[in-house]
Amino acid sequence: MEVVRVQTLSSFEEKEIPEKFIRPLNERPENSKAIEGVTVPVVSLTQPHASVVKEIDTAATEWGFFVIIDHGIPTELIQRLKEVGEMFFKLPQIEKESYANDPTVGRFEGYGTKMTKNREEKLEWIDYFFHVMAPLSKVHHEFWPKNPSSYR
Repeated sequence: MEVVRVQTLSSFEEKEIPEKFIRPLNERPENSKAIEGVTVPVVSLTQPHASVVKEIDTAATEWGFFVIIDHGIPTELIQRLKEVGEMFFKLPQIEKESYANDPTVGRFEGYGTKMTKNREEKLEWIDYFFHVMAPLSKVHHEFWPKNPSSYR
């Protein structure tokens, strides 16, 4: 069965969003309903290990996400990572498909699409590129894109 990618769907002449992807009004975010005084949890990695673990556990349990600071990764490197990722996803679909993963044969690394149904049977759909990064013995550079050249 051919996998239809998010980018492919969005490029169709038909500009209507298929019903199976439309969330009910009560589940859509509204800018006018921002909660004042509430901030996303921020976890600093300069704290003692036990404190970091506790804060991450609390943030993940109560919020489902959090921001990590003081991680030592230069801001410029993070920005470059975002730029290169965007460059990859702007490539022609056929080029991205050459890096497609294939879970049917146990290859989970590479370009893929995830479609899951939520409780209301609406599809949540995302294109992604997955890499195993650790341990180093498990890193497969042969799955990394050659284009953009700065990806490597």
